[in-house]
Amino acid sequence: MSSKSPIGNAVESANDIQEAVLRLSDDIGKMADRIGQMADRIGAMADRILETQRIQSENLRVFQENSLEMTRVLNAQLKSNQALVAKVIDKLGD
Repeated sequence: MSSKSPIGNAVESANDIQEAVLRLSDDIGKMADRIGQMADRIGAMADRILETQRIQSENLRVFQENSLEMTRVLNAQLKSNQALVAKVIDKLGD
């Protein structure tokens, strides 16, 4: 049998509960700090993703322009080759 009085047990229990609440509060504060750090990292990653998309969009635009110009050059070369072949055929036919 315990030698403490019911009031002494109640005070000890209240102290234990208070210590547990303070530890939980501290743990919650640490978790909140970690969540804040993770949010900062996510924000930085999102900024890098947006910058990458901006760069890639510009790269795609330049690629499309260059591809179109290459198509024009090849088309002009093809027309020139066709005209040359037509002249050769005409000469051979004479």
